[in-house]
Amino acid sequence: MLHECDVLVIGGGAAAMRAAVAAAQPDLRVILVDKGEPGRSGTSPPGLHGIVTTLHPSDSEEALFGDIVRTGGDLNDYDLVRKAVHEATNEPARLEKIGLHFHRVRDGRYDVYRGDGHSVPHGLTFDAEENGLNVVSVLANEAWKRGVILVERVMIMDLMVENGRIFGARGIDLDENQQIFQAKAVVLAAGGANRIFPNVVPRIADEKYRTTGDAFVLALRAGLNLVDMEMANFRNSPPASRLGARYINAKGNPFMTSYHPMGEHAPRGKVVEALYREMQAGNGPIYMEITPESERVAAFSPSEYKDYVKAYKAGQRPPITITFQRLLGGAHIKDDASTAIEGLFVAGESAGGFHGGDRLQGAAFLETQVFGHLAGAGAARCARRRQSEWHRGAQTAATCSGSARPATASGATKASDCIHRVQEITWQHAGIVKDGQGLQMALKEIGDIRRQIESGVSAANAFEAIEASNLAIVAEAIVSASLLRKETRATHSRSDFPMADVGMERRHTSVRMQEMAFGAEFIACRD
Repeated sequence: MLHECDVLVIGGGAAAMRAAVAAAQPDLRVILVDKGEPGRSGTSPPGLHGIVTTLHPSDSEEALFGDIVRTGGDLNDYDLVRKAVHEATNEPARLEKIGLHFHRVRDGRYDVYRGDGHSVPHGLTFDAEENGLNVVSVLANEAWKRGVILVERVMIMDLMVENGRIFGARGIDLDENQQIFQAKAVVLAAGGANRIFPNVVPRIADEKYRTTGDAFVLALRAGLNLVDMEMANFRNSPPASRLGARYINAKGNPFMTSYHPMGEHAPRGKVVEALYREMQAGNGPIYMEITPESERVAAFSPSEYKDYVKAYKAGQRPPITITFQRLLGGAHIKDDASTAIEGLFVAGESAGGFHGGDRLQGAAFLETQVFGHLAGAGAARCARRRQSEWHRGAQTAATCSGSARPATASGATKASDCIHRVQEITWQHAGIVKDGQGLQMALKEIGDIRRQIESGVSAANAFEAIEASNLAIVAEAIVSASLLRKETRATHSRSDFPMADVGMERRHTSVRMQEMAFGAEFIACRD
């Protein structure tokens, strides 16, 4: 089936929806394609709870810029950070016009909190009672009002690129029918790879929220490079900083300040590393000691916070866990969300360069909204520019073929087993602390799994075999980048290289794929 449009948005999360809203113009036809159902797929619906701003009296653009860069281990592209920080003051008001609401104190002022990595309070929390629906659903409602056309349950397998220009994309539906999307511009915002590790954050553990690195693989196959793929955002669940609480080990002792001067307000990667090392030293399990402030904040916070405070007050002390939230790298973008391919824009978790080596709490939603908007607006302008050349482009898109879809075969190894094996390998060898020997083992084992998938696997549905292949490719990208970075920096910790290397400052790892083979090199971070 052929779908014709001016702008195609791939994805269904916060960045994709904001891109669709920005691209929707009276004279343009915009299609959003999601492999699930918007509002009930990807990590955005249950995972986004707030945004960083510069609205607190003690805050400034300089302070927020400094916190994002310091948290990111100074591996951020400064131009991306400046762009987002400049919009941080006005973004909450723009979102409120769309229909989102943020929690306020009794006198009507925003309730601004100090979270992980914040030197001063930067964070706003979504008001769940006022919003009613999740964040993505609110954005989606605005997109539908503006005439965006939705195509659900279609998985994109290929971006159609010719001579450095994009002409659309090709996918399949659950019945294995081919779906071709002819487009003058494309926004790739299909999320990251929360399924790459087995210990996913509980609230996004349901299969409907799966992200399996589809956007990363689409970008690689189109010829783009991925940056900072060794940087993984593990999470302390729940975070003490948001509740104004502190962590206590099994011996009854607070310990965070012995690992970082900011204590529980340290960058998330440093908090997670401290928890991990305490547990490795036999001082676990770790608990949280709450305060009256914790009770106040829990009243308007997500269930994980409410449940912890409720259990604590009932005389229980649930142990703190370490879970995986997202990869921090992705396709390398310019400060307008464009890429090296004309007409292709990337935003949200699919993009890299903004967070660097760690993520400031609340900065992810700012990233999705600022660069989602830029991607959608840029795609709309590009679509108008390409009107005159479109006849040739349309023919190219309609005749493009040759998907890299893996084969399926009854009685073969299950795709789900391959996915679980990839998760085990990444956690064992490419998790919180890595070493060269383990990474080399992982590279070989993942390569074997990838070849097994390509030779044929049995799958529960038309998407699962592709997802297994995509996860294996992403795992190989992670390991390749981790091997290249022979140092410890931000969330990347190498036990065989425990110190930071000055020669790797302000340098991204950059991974490319040619003929299914990976190449990794360093490139300079942009200033």
